[in-house]
Amino acid sequence: MSDLCWKAERYSFADKIKVKLASWKGALLTIMGRVQLVRAIIHGMLIYSFQVYTWPKALLKQLDRWIRNFIWSGDVTTKKICTIARRNIYICKPYEEGGLNTRSLTQVNESLLLHLCWKFLSSNEQWAVMCHTRFLKWGQPSNAFFKSSNWHGIKKHVTVVKENPWWIIGTGNNVAFWLDNWLSVTLTEMFNIPASAYHLLTATVSEYIADGEWNIPECIMQKDPTFRSLIDKVIIPRQPLEDRLV
Repeated sequence: MSDLCWKAERYSFADKIKVKLASWKGALLTIMGRVQLVRAIIHGMLIYSFQVYTWPKALLKQLDRWIRNFIWSGDVTTKKICTIARRNIYICKPYEEGGLNTRSLTQVNESLLLHLCWKFLSSNEQWAVMCHTRFLKWGQPSNAFFKSSNWHGIKKHVTVVKENPWWIIGTGNNVAFWLDNWLSVTLTEMFNIPASAYHLLTATVSEYIADGEWNIPECIMQKDPTFRSLIDKVIIPRQPLEDRLV
């Protein structure tokens, strides 16, 4: 599906949300009744699309505006002036902080795409392996342009997912020795290796394990004083276990 077609489909879907909100007799409901309708139905309508596609920020802000108007006034087109300062109460804050415990659609979309990116990088399922082959180059997002309706939403989160979670070593077959984070820091960062050399760093962690013990050349062990201490903390399982990204 082309970007233009998918963009038109998203705006069409947003119009359906507006029609759904307008069809409810919001003025006959309490404010908490309107909140429950939004959380149970409107968010439910959007959740599948949010898990796969990135939505335009302007459209998400418009949807949030319609939802906010519906919650406060019962009408998507009517903006009600609140008698409490915005800094003191906001619908997206939890109950404990004086809010209505709803969610910003922008934050929901971003968090679900972040989760999809995590699954993309950590899974060994067929879809993930296929996407790795197509979209990654030397373990990093390719700079090439792809006609994909969901890759652009995943790509912007790859760096965050790679830098924050880290790998728990099993067999080491799926973990890049130099490029992946399995010591709380990548070795490319620890040793200040330039990105231009990444294509040469194809080794996996399993290539530095022999008979259940580390088999790392001494020249690598001596490159940074903290490297040896970090390696000593990594336990190699006696049984062949899958590598896990956590």
